[in-house]
Amino acid sequence: MLNQDFNVRFFHHALAALTILLTLAACSHKDSAIAPPTPGATSFDRDGLDALLTASVEDGTHVGVSALVFDDGQIVYRGQAGFADRERGLPMAQDTVVRIYSMTKTVTSAMAMDLVEEGLLGLDDLVTDYVPGLGQMQVVSVDNEGAVSLAPQAMPMTIKDLLLHRAGLGYGIFGPINPVEEQYGAANLFDPNETSTEKMEKLAKLPLVAQPGTGWYYSVSIDVLGHIIETVTGKRLGAVMGERLFAPCGMDQTGFSVREGQRARFASTYLLNEDGTISLAEDAQASPFLTDNAYQSGGGGLVSTLDDYAVFANMLLNGGLCGNIRVLETATVDAMMSNQMDPDDLYLFPWLGGDTNNGFGYGGAVVIADTPEQIAYNGQSTGHFGWNGAARTTYWVDRPNGAFAILFLQYFGGEDPVLFRDFRRFVRGQTED
Repeated sequence: MLNQDFNVRFFHHALAALTILLTLAACSHKDSAIAPPTPGATSFDRDGLDALLTASVEDGTHVGVSALVFDDGQIVYRGQAGFADRERGLPMAQDTVVRIYSMTKTVTSAMAMDLVEEGLLGLDDLVTDYVPGLGQMQVVSVDNEGAVSLAPQAMPMTIKDLLLHRAGLGYGIFGPINPVEEQYGAANLFDPNETSTEKMEKLAKLPLVAQPGTGWYYSVSIDVLGHIIETVTGKRLGAVMGERLFAPCGMDQTGFSVREGQRARFASTYLLNEDGTISLAEDAQASPFLTDNAYQSGGGGLVSTLDDYAVFANMLLNGGLCGNIRVLETATVDAMMSNQMDPDDLYLFPWLGGDTNNGFGYGGAVVIADTPEQIAYNGQSTGHFGWNGAARTTYWVDRPNGAFAILFLQYFGGEDPVLFRDFRRFVRGQTED
């Protein structure tokens, strides 16, 4: 367990707040924390990456794309192509506001680890200490003939299990791939008009897909973690993130809703149809993200910009520091970005484990080994840590090479885009030490 003395942690946050008051009038924290591109000061092939992004739009594959790459202490690339809102002719830009969906999970996990540092949460704490009803959830089993049965939890789920998607919870976003997913989907757990307490009451009536602590199944576990953060702090999740991360780091473009000053820069989302055409999925100017909803989803509710999420990624790269402000202890960030799965844990999705050479830390996937073939295929190498969002956003932090990269698209449908792999390969080739 990672614990720090509460008074020390309180001092860190108080000092952060004081620093903000003294310095924000003088300069932008984002600009002071991350050096911008310097013409001629890097060998990064900006023209080559421009061409890659532009081609992915010109061939009709994507409506709009934007990217940022950081290496050797500075941003070495910012670029965009196509439209943030095709119907209104709004081009994708550096300050376009997008839905980052599950890239929210790393942020929520970081806030949970901050509370672990303060001793307000423990990795081995039982989830039922905070959400008693979840102890009543039964585990589904299906025999060879398709008969479904239920069994009680053999071991209770823990905070660590939530962080690792190892609590046995389902999600409800994958369709009827199994009896649990079907029930989670029917429960409508993502209604923005319900509070997180109402979500937990709904969740407690659903089954588990596996025994807690036995396997990785992508799930609502980080939404449960967000509710627990609210319970422990007595504040809404957005307020916790604001006080502990967004304000200290100057991330003034990130939150659980699109503010009035951001509305004109908010991207629409699109749908990749089976015939390869792209249609409008959600008009940015009629989006539920324009409203301060009752529910703030720790698993997928944030909107952000390239520069704002770059500040968060840089904090991870720097071992918990935003400029001179410490958000997390270095040991905490080391734990987040290391594989925390047990050797006998099962991976109930093919995304991780086995030949993928990917494990899971607190808030994202961790590349634990690589091969020349893997690097040539998708650009992933040992030490990469990161995750994707449902609307095709992605990021990773490459501590061995002192780099990170972010790519934003805004569409649903189909498999992960080939551009993800092309982008990783290109960036790794340019940033490898």
